[in-house]
Amino acid sequence: MNKKIWSIVGVIIVLVLLVIGLNNNRIGEKTVIRIGVAVPMTGNNGFAGEGIRDAINLAQSKLKNTKYKYDVIFEDTQVDPKSAATVAQKLITIDKVDAIIDAYAPIGNIIAPIAEETQVVHIGIAFDARAAEGEYNFIHFHTPDTSARAFLTEMDKRGLKTLGIFHLNNPGILAVYNSIVKLSSEYGIEIVSDQEFKSGDRDFRSIIIKSAVNKADLYAVLSIPPELDILSKQMKELGLGNMSTAIYFELSPNKSLYEGLWSIGFGAASDVFVKEYKDVYKKDIAFGGPNAYDAFNLIVNAAESYKGEDKPSTKYIADQIQNLKDYDGVLGRLTVDEAGIIDSPVLVKTVKNGVMVSIE
Repeated sequence: MNKKIWSIVGVIIVLVLLVIGLNNNRIGEKTVIRIGVAVPMTGNNGFAGEGIRDAINLAQSKLKNTKYKYDVIFEDTQVDPKSAATVAQKLITIDKVDAIIDAYAPIGNIIAPIAEETQVVHIGIAFDARAAEGEYNFIHFHTPDTSARAFLTEMDKRGLKTLGIFHLNNPGILAVYNSIVKLSSEYGIEIVSDQEFKSGDRDFRSIIIKSAVNKADLYAVLSIPPELDILSKQMKELGLGNMSTAIYFELSPNKSLYEGLWSIGFGAASDVFVKEYKDVYKKDIAFGGPNAYDAFNLIVNAAESYKGEDKPSTKYIADQIQNLKDYDGVLGRLTVDEAGIIDSPVLVKTVKNGVMVSIE
């Protein structure tokens, strides 16, 4: 009997020591906050996704002495709306992310309602305000009106009074298109031609010829690759080289196609960020990189502000972002408006030696 008792005691002691050992192994480990990133990593817009990935990795590498550990999971969307819901569900249900950063309106518009329903913080890099609808959704990009006003102001400065438009049927692009149409009369600019096309179109000659009849002072090309570059090349071949755009030349992997042309581009990132990025990656910053860097840090700063001993809820993180005022980001002083949108600055740029440079 005594032997049995001692055997039982021995087993209990071993189990207790095992539990203590396991707990000791956990001492010093941080609670993990997971951030999903849904961007194009392959395809025609893959370079933009790679730039966003690099910027977020840079931000992550600079974290020091944080209360929580921040894991990042990247998923490839190829700017394909059909993949957006699948990517979001995978990040939320399998990876258990607390937040998602994505790019392009067709993706953000699909992820936003999913994030809202599942109470996951979502920050999109896109024009369409619908991606910011709800308590958990935000956009960190300049607004369509900011881009349109800069575009129309530059037209006015250059004495360009008539405008032809080519625009892709895409939620984010339609937001910019609608702003240009809405605001054009304020600047005394007449829209004399308006041609819409859809994703997948490759032969634009008929709408180019139709638009050329009106002989506009300038043609706005509102599209993303590959349609952007295909259309622009065909326009040049048919004599319509007087083109510009609002932000979209920034998205082209072949900027030499637009050598010498002016357009609206995203605002300048801080000199410190630009230097760090170039030192690490030996290349120029791509579209969305500064926005993604800021978005990652907004999530981190919101979580780190939590005073409790447990993990902050996603509602807490969302509330902190919504109440953000005058945050010093790499794109300047940032404030979130009532709609959950962070409006960042734009610049007038030109393409010089295949690179977008400011002319202001």
